Amino acid sequence: MTGSRRELPLALCLTPVLIIILAPFIWLIVSSLKSPAEIGVADPFAFPEKLMWQNYVDAWNIGGFGDLVVNSLINLCGVVALTLVVCAPAGFALAKIRFPFKEWIFYLFLLGLTIPIQAIIIPLYQVLQALGLVNSLPGIILAQVSNGIPFGIFLMRSFFQGVPDELVEAAKIDGASYYQILTRIFLPISKPAILALVVISALSTWNDFFLPLIVLISPDVQTLPLGLVRFAGTYTSEYRLVFSGTVISFLPIVILYLFTQRRFTEGLTQGALKG
Repeated sequence: MTGSRRELPLALCLTPVLIIILAPFIWLIVSSLKSPAEIGVADPFAFPEKLMWQNYVDAWNIGGFGDLVVNSLINLCGVVALTLVVCAPAGFALAKIRFPFKEWIFYLFLLGLTIPIQAIIIPLYQVLQALGLVNSLPGIILAQVSNGIPFGIFLMRSFFQGVPDELVEAAKIDGASYYQILTRIFLPISKPAILALVVISALSTWNDFFLPLIVLISPDVQTLPLGLVRFAGTYTSEYRLVFSGTVISFLPIVILYLFTQRRFTEGLTQGALKG
C-alpha cells in the first residue's frame, strides 16, 4: 500500500504526458474509421456515427498493401535473423574470448554508433551496385544489417560480460568448445537480451525510410514506408484512405511491441546493468 502511495504522484505527473503522446494515434485511428463527409468537421476527435471498416479494405486493395506487407516482412525477418547470427557470436567473442586487439576491435564497432548512415550512403550504394544488389530485397537487408551491427554487438557484449567467467572455464575443463559454450550455455540464458535485440531490429527495420528510399526503386520491391508515401502522394484528397493506410503500416509493429514490452525492458535493463 505504501508503494502504491509513493507511485501515485509519479503516475499523476506522467498521465498528461501519456495523453499528449497517445492523442495523435487516437485521432488517426478515429479518423480512419470516418466517412469522407465526417473528416474535417469542427471536432476532429468526434467519434464517427458509423465505423467505416470498409476504409481499410479500400486502402488495402487500392494501395497494394498486401505486397508491401510481404516485402516488409521478408525484409524484417532477414534483418533480424542476420543481426542475431552476427551479433550474438561477436558479442560473446568480445566479452569472453581472449585475443589480440580485442578492445580496439570493440572500440571500432562503437565508432560505428557515432557515424550517421547519411555520411556513408554513397560508398554503401556503390558497394551494393558493384554486387548487383541495388533494387533488391537482399540488398536492403544487407544494408540495414550493417547499419545495426554496432549496437547489436554492444548490447550482446554488455549482457555476456555479466556472466561469470568461471562458467566458461568450467565448460572448457569439461571439453566444450567455444561454439558449444555459446550455443548450449550463453544463448539459452540470454533470451531477454536476444528478445531486446529482436524488437529493436524489428522496429528500426519496419520503420526505416531512408535506406529503402536509396536502395529500392521499383514499386514491386518497396517496403511499407515507401509504399505509404507513394500512396499518400497519389490519393492526397482521399484522407480516409491515407489514414487507413497509415494505421495499417504501424499497427503490426505496435502489436509486436505490446506483446514483448516486458521482456524487451528486462533485456535492456539487464544489459545495461551488466555492462
